[in-house]
Amino acid sequence: MNANDLMTRGPCSVRTTDRLDAAARVLWEQDCGIVPVVDATNVLVGVVTDRDLCMASYTQGRPLDEIAVAGPMARQLRTCRPDDSMTTVLSLMQQAQVHRLPVVDARGVLLGIVAINDIVRAAHNRPAAIDAASVVKTLALIGAPRRAAVPTAKAPAPRAPDQKEPAPRAAPHVPSAVPPTPTPTQAARTLPSALPAKSRGKHKGREQQT
Repeated sequence: MNANDLMTRGPCSVRTTDRLDAAARVLWEQDCGIVPVVDATNVLVGVVTDRDLCMASYTQGRPLDEIAVAGPMARQLRTCRPDDSMTTVLSLMQQAQVHRLPVVDARGVLLGIVAINDIVRAAHNRPAAIDAASVVKTLALIGAPRRAAVPTAKAPAPRAPDQKEPAPRAAPHVPSAVPPTPTPTQAARTLPSALPAKSRGKHKGREQQT
C-alpha cells in the first residue's frame, strides 16, 4: 500500500492572490483542515490551515477578506510522491509533526493529499497492510509538544591571576514611599476649616442621623 492508494485526489486549492475568506470557504465546504496553495500551473507553493486563518485574523485585527493567502501560508513543505510507501509517508509525518501530506509529481504539481485519518482507517480495515504500531507511534510523535530551544546563560569571563576580586556594590538607596507624618502645628496650617463652626455641627448631626 502506498500514498496513491489512500490520498484524496484533486483537492480544492486556492491561489496566492486569493484572500483568506476563499480558503475558509474551502475548509467549510470540503470539511477539511488544510488548503493547498498553487500557482497558475497547479504547482504546489504552500498550504494554509484552519489555525493559520484564525491566528492571522486575530494577530492582525482584520477580517479574512482583507488578508491575502500569501501572508500566513506555510512555504516550507513536506510532500510525498504517489508511489511512496506507507512507511515513508508515516516517517515524513513523524519528522514534520503534521497530520497531512500533499502528494505531488516530479514537477511539483499537486495530485492529492494523504491524511493520518486515512491511514488510521486503513489500518483498522486492513491490519495486514499497515502496521498498527507504526500508526500509533506516528500519532504520538505528531501530538508531542514542540519545545523551542531555551537559550543558555553566558558564563562569566575568567579573571586573570593578578586581577583582584571586584568589591561588591552597595545596594542603591530607595527613598521611602510613605510620606512623613505632619506635626499638629503643620496639620493646623495645611488643613484650614472649610466651614464655620455652626455649619460643621449641623453637617455632623445630619451624618449621624443617616
